[in-house]
Amino acid sequence: MHTSRRKPALVGVISGVLLLVGGVAPALAGPTVNVRVEGESATLLPLTSVTLSAPEPVSGCPADSANAAINLAVESVKGSWDHGDEMGAKGDFTETILGETHIFEQTETTWDVWIDDKWGGGICEDILSEGDEVLVVADYDPQPAYAPTRLPLVVSGVPTSVQAGVPFALQIDKIHTRAGEFPAEGEGTPEPEAGVTISGNGASAESSASGVATLTLTSTGTETLRATKSGDAPSASFTVCVHNGNDGNCGTSNTGSGGTTSGGITLGTSTPSSSTAITARISSLLDGHVYARRKAPRILSGAVTTTAPLEEVELRLTRRGPKGRCSYFDGVTGRFHTMRCGAANGKYFKASNQKLFSYLLPETLAPGRYVLDAQGVGAGGHTSSLERGTSRIVFYVK
Repeated sequence: MHTSRRKPALVGVISGVLLLVGGVAPALAGPTVNVRVEGESATLLPLTSVTLSAPEPVSGCPADSANAAINLAVESVKGSWDHGDEMGAKGDFTETILGETHIFEQTETTWDVWIDDKWGGGICEDILSEGDEVLVVADYDPQPAYAPTRLPLVVSGVPTSVQAGVPFALQIDKIHTRAGEFPAEGEGTPEPEAGVTISGNGASAESSASGVATLTLTSTGTETLRATKSGDAPSASFTVCVHNGNDGNCGTSNTGSGGTTSGGITLGTSTPSSSTAITARISSLLDGHVYARRKAPRILSGAVTTTAPLEEVELRLTRRGPKGRCSYFDGVTGRFHTMRCGAANGKYFKASNQKLFSYLLPETLAPGRYVLDAQGVGAGGHTSSLERGTSRIVFYVK
């Protein structure tokens, strides 16, 4: 989609493979993907899901290309764009999308395209798979480097539901490319970003130097949030369901009481019972969930409830790889080390000495089956118990 700073693609040969002798190939269901368009000062198209199919909707580009996905997404809101028709090279020189125009030769502004948080190679050439995300960003690219300056913000560690009034942590990264250089296709590295505001419906928080923002939501129901920072492309909007104990929100059972105990943690009451003097809950991961590797969690966060002084919060992360080899994460070295299989054979490491804990893994997790355990350690060495779905989370990366 980039403007005429790029050479036109030779798309005539590509289009031929979609034709059968005597006519056009029959319609076939393709991957379902997501498209978002961020204009210079506003979101022109929020994250929109479309299913690609043949024959392709934009002549000259493959049916599963980013070009085809953008076309379907724009049409879904009854909008229009110029399909990149400049100089007869469809898909390579887009100037106008949903009424906003950027002509590089006149203003040095253009449209940048990112595929799954990586720099795109051209919307006609970028071929999509199931679950891929196309992000189109209005940007200012100064000569002579043509390097992107408005970089995307990405939020991870989003819980599906939270308890009203209980803080939770989110990780905010910015996708970086080599400074002052035109990126290579597939380039893009997430790095923690400070000073990013997470906001929505009156609630807000700002990320720290490590990219962690701690947010507290008080109104029950579904909250829509997003990350913004001046000069950067905002994150996609995301939702978090907020409940107050078993109030009927977020899949809870409405008991009619002001507080409830869920997974060993007392919610919505001021004082835990003696049987739950110290409990832990992991909030940043979903139990039993399968994460795509590119979206594998890096932030391990949650909260500890205790009626006694808290000494520290410990985490234990173990992995069983695709070939059956097992390892545990060492918080001191920041690496996985071989162990005998079984989560109990892993080692705990200190993650925090605060009731609200958050630990950022140094890199994306490799494919495998993971078990994350969290425990609070109180005075005298008393520790919280493990309970599946709360203080023990089993998840997968593929």
